[in-house]
Amino acid sequence: MAGYEVPTPKYMRVLNTVRERIESGAYPPGTSLPSENTLSKEFAVARPTVLKALGILRQDGWIESQQGKGHFVRGRPSATGISPQYARETLYLDETVATEVLHVGPVLASPRVAASLNIPEGTPVYERRRRTVSESGPIDLVSTFVPVDIAVGTSITKPAPITGSLLDHIAKAKSVRGDYVAERLTARRVSAVEAEALDVPADESVISTVITVYQSSGDALLSSILVMPGSRHEIEDVYPLP
Repeated sequence: MAGYEVPTPKYMRVLNTVRERIESGAYPPGTSLPSENTLSKEFAVARPTVLKALGILRQDGWIESQQGKGHFVRGRPSATGISPQYARETLYLDETVATEVLHVGPVLASPRVAASLNIPEGTPVYERRRRTVSESGPIDLVSTFVPVDIAVGTSITKPAPITGSLLDHIAKAKSVRGDYVAERLTARRVSAVEAEALDVPADESVISTVITVYQSSGDALLSSILVMPGSRHEIEDVYPLP
């Protein structure tokens, strides 16, 4: 792993630079952005890469697009998004409450973890695995994976339960903060390790959610895999329409 540096995805370079220019005032609210072709030439990327970056900026409220006229700056969006409860509990759960810490230590990144953190498969990372329990048994299983350079020197590497958010502990120890979250939800069959931890049959269907926190640079800060037995959970959310 020594000397290995994972390159930032091309569309994230475009996205981050445009967002930084909006925040700094280089692109003031109400002004038009450079054309897609201009941005494509500036960053030496294909036009679809620029379109992907602009699409995310538009979705997040930084810009708006007008057919035939181009893209216009709206400014920094207000924090109106509401994260689902299961995501908040995954990232901010107090491990001293109704939680059992099952494993803390270095592991080799599986293909799923490597893809989430944008690192080579087999790269050492720190894992912090816990399960939430109730009187009737385990409720869910959360495995959080943190790059070694971020985890070392924080409470993440210590076996004792953590009070408060892992993100807060990282911010205080390393002066790095999460900026946005990407979430991927799938339904699949439980693995053998998960079935034992959750006390469910080997053929149990689970809801698996990969929640990855990114820095503003586009580098992954941590990735958590939340596993919920399908027979014990249903997901319900309420949110305002745009």
